[in-house]
Amino acid sequence: MNQPISKRRRPVVPDVGSGSMIPDEVLLLEILVRLPVKSLVRFKSVCKAWCANIASPHFVRLHLELARASSSSMVLVLRKYQPEPTKVASRFVHIYSFQPAAQSKVAKLIMMNKPCPNGIPRFTIPLHCDGLVLIPSVTGHIFVCNPATKEFVELPPGTRNVSLDQRVAFGFDPSSGTYKVARHFLRSYSKGQKRTEYDVGHEVLTFGDGIETLEWKATIDPPYPINARTPICLPGFFYWSAVQSVADVDHGKLATDVILRFSMRDDTFTVHPNPPCRSCLSPNDLMCELSGKLCYVHSPSPCEVSIWLAQDGQNIITWSLRCRVNLPIPRILRVYACASADQGTVFLSVDARHLFKCNLHDGSLETVVSMPYGLLYDHGEGRSSFAPGCGYMTLRAVAELGPKSSRGQSLKNKANL
Repeated sequence: MNQPISKRRRPVVPDVGSGSMIPDEVLLLEILVRLPVKSLVRFKSVCKAWCANIASPHFVRLHLELARASSSSMVLVLRKYQPEPTKVASRFVHIYSFQPAAQSKVAKLIMMNKPCPNGIPRFTIPLHCDGLVLIPSVTGHIFVCNPATKEFVELPPGTRNVSLDQRVAFGFDPSSGTYKVARHFLRSYSKGQKRTEYDVGHEVLTFGDGIETLEWKATIDPPYPINARTPICLPGFFYWSAVQSVADVDHGKLATDVILRFSMRDDTFTVHPNPPCRSCLSPNDLMCELSGKLCYVHSPSPCEVSIWLAQDGQNIITWSLRCRVNLPIPRILRVYACASADQGTVFLSVDARHLFKCNLHDGSLETVVSMPYGLLYDHGEGRSSFAPGCGYMTLRAVAELGPKSSRGQSLKNKANL
């Protein structure tokens, strides 16, 4: 006698907080928070409760903090050299992830995108914040992408800049829970017999606040002309290098630089001194962020590097020398410092080509990899190569990419795509 075939029932996954065998705190704070981004994106479709918890600002913050503390990943954005800055340098954006602490010297492709029909002109150092990568070009075009969700958007144009020396800042504002992009621009300039007068402006674009239309809003003007160098972002603040004065000396002009700290909370600037090692930000020096502090990498000669850290208190930045380093390979231009999960070490990249691990206690170096010749780029689908079609590379040290692009809101929602 034939028995009726019963319909196969779909197993019911219990909602978080509705009788699950695993306690909520264990599931969220011990299991899900340790999973990679791709898994979390898939698990959001399990049920509404899982989706809400994974997308919550609290969960995203824990995921990011755990990722930063447990590993150091580097985002590599490859670029070709373009002598004419206004011409197209890249039609595709290739973003790779590399873990220098691992034994494998392989950078894995995490995103390839064709941003726009006209491509991207020559761009400066990309910036990273909580899983988002911002790519500013010298012509004023600014692109933001989320490698986790493969989203790519071009921000609206800002105020016209009469110079190609534009730089952009990008970071998170904890006071408002939003992300902000800042840019300085040059309205005009006039050359006099003794000095050049500059009319400099500054504006900010905010997203992640639920407002559909993205627009630039002017702030007060910077008190001094801002150098065309990549600024640094710490929670709630942007740090720019600016020219305070220029003096005529026997062999030319001597500039005195200061550091302008822009507050995202109230859109104001405060002025702070350079470290005592240098009165101006020379072409061989740069600012960076290390362990949540402002860092100054000073290179007085091709084989010498000193690392200075800022101690911030009462709106006054005081500097202390962290260590001195002797380079085994002379730098041509500058040395980039990249944060490590271990606060006692830092990664140093000589001309974004030779990567070393530096012990901050004694300045000793350990060779990690030669970027153009020792690092294998995995393009996926079984294809790989060394330094694929690129003459220059940009290196940026970041934590593991967060589960969403902005504290529970996707880049698509923020950019109104």
